[in-house]
Amino acid sequence: ARPPPRAMAALLRFEDKPAELILLEIQSVAVMEDNSSLQGQHLGMLEANGKSVTLTNGPRVLYGKLQDLPKPLVLLERTEREEPWKGDKSRKSMVIKAKGFIKRKAIFSQRPQLSV
Repeated sequence: ARPPPRAMAALLRFEDKPAELILLEIQSVAVMEDNSSLQGQHLGMLEANGKSVTLTNGPRVLYGKLQDLPKPLVLLERTEREEPWKGDKSRKSMVIKAKGFIKRKAIFSQRPQLSV
């Protein structure tokens, strides 16, 4: 049986200059040629020009558009670090690292074009 969760405060921290990230919205089925997982894979080169955006992977090109998000998002990474809560060593705060912020998303709604 798992021990009951203990109450803990969370401390959100930008340790470096936060990166501006772009959320990718691919409105089709994306698969790797060898059927491996998409997680950790290089999806291609993303290039933005004004409100237009392209995602190029080898001879395949996806064309899309950039759109501002109504509310910005923050990408968080859980750490194993803890700090005393407001200086009280008997209470702990979990440190969460803010990796970057997302203000825009790239929307790809068409099939990739093949360029040879």
